[in-house]
Amino acid sequence: MIPNWPVFKKGTRFARAFWNDTSGVILPYVTVMLVVIVGLSVLALDGARLMSLQTQLQNGADALALAGAAELDRLPDAETRARTAIERLLTNSTLFGPQASRTIAVSKIQFYSRLPASDATPMSAGRLATGPGNARFVSVTVRPVTLPTILPAALFGGANTITAAASAVAGFDQVVCGVTPIYVCNPYETPSMTYDQATEALQHAAANPADQARLIRLRQYDGNAPYVAADYGFLNSPTLGSDEASLIDSIAVVRPAACFLQRGVNLRAGFVQSVREGFNVRFDIYEGAMSGRYDDSNYSPAPNVRKGYHVNACAARRGANWPIGSPPNHVTGLPLDRTWPIDSMGEGNWDFDTYWQVNHADSRRPPNLNGGPASNADAPSRYRVYRYEIEQGHVADVSVGGESGAPACYSGGDLSGMPDRRILHAAVVNCQSLQSEGEVQFKVPVAAFAKLFLTLPLGSKTDLYVELVGLVRPGDGVSYDVVQLYR
Repeated sequence: MIPNWPVFKKGTRFARAFWNDTSGVILPYVTVMLVVIVGLSVLALDGARLMSLQTQLQNGADALALAGAAELDRLPDAETRARTAIERLLTNSTLFGPQASRTIAVSKIQFYSRLPASDATPMSAGRLATGPGNARFVSVTVRPVTLPTILPAALFGGANTITAAASAVAGFDQVVCGVTPIYVCNPYETPSMTYDQATEALQHAAANPADQARLIRLRQYDGNAPYVAADYGFLNSPTLGSDEASLIDSIAVVRPAACFLQRGVNLRAGFVQSVREGFNVRFDIYEGAMSGRYDDSNYSPAPNVRKGYHVNACAARRGANWPIGSPPNHVTGLPLDRTWPIDSMGEGNWDFDTYWQVNHADSRRPPNLNGGPASNADAPSRYRVYRYEIEQGHVADVSVGGESGAPACYSGGDLSGMPDRRILHAAVVNCQSLQSEGEVQFKVPVAAFAKLFLTLPLGSKTDLYVELVGLVRPGDGVSYDVVQLYR
């Protein structure tokens, strides 16, 4: 018999009852899982904070890149202005991270002329810009921000901080709309120049008043020889049509239904002999395909069409020895330069005195429009004289030979409010440097869109005589800046 049997029996029943009691078995699992749940919750919270920080940094980088890209207009100070815009943009702060490092700050700025072909390719595969003339894109990297974690990852061999960084790439492009589909090989480019040097030469000339008085002879490119400075041709556009009649119409109409991007235009092949029919509408000459357009305001002339022609209503003919006629009853258009150091460009020394005496004999000779003492050696640009005649009411003055600057043939209504029809907005292309790199035809980059003043109508040839007025800028009525993110 077992001693103390009652006690033993009672203990056995307690042990059996305890063993069979499962009412608290979940407690150990809850204890273990609670640690896991809390850990995952803290991890999720850290992840949300990191994602929020990353988003804020990326938004800041995007804003900085866009601010810089808006200044990349290919002018000599474009990169300087872009850096200033980036560095002076309104301060942005993040909600997370140490207080001292919450302000979004720039750590690196780089300018590119060409991006990698694929977004998956690192930016190092792109082409860095060599100067402001070809800086089309800006890459901005912001300073990384370190975030202390709530989860004590160091207990598990990890780090108690995480770092977020961001970068963005933005670019600038210019779009011109409603302009004549014409391109001009950069008149200031020489065969020895690089692409960037040619662009800088164009920009310098556009800003230099002395260069603006030099007459440029543009000759239509026939495709039978390499490009040279001051060749010109036409642009393709899906909205204009590809036949010759459509081209003539797009040259003559006030606002052609076409837009062109600075980053690339398509050149039209082929020589067009009858382009004068389109250009000469601007001088109140309606002939050939344009002979029935004299009463259509979409084909209006300029308000000042003085050109050195004897005028009998719509039957206009050149004066003898045009553009400077012979006395005593001669007529005179804006004369050519006296000397031409190169075949495509004169020296700006045109006969201003004779022009004014023939066309405005009873009007006081204007002060030198370039400023300083009046002299024929420092003749103003023809464009300034043309604008002076309009603004000072001299368009209707009758010349010695009987010509007035007022349109005689056009009957399509009031010309006020019309664009200046003797200004051509042309895509200037660095043909020679691009030609050395390969075929110049498709997606050809434009060095700049220029404003060219058409000084004389076209005769039997297709040569255009123009002056460089300046480069197309926002506010000219045809230009629109496009700034966008690329990465």
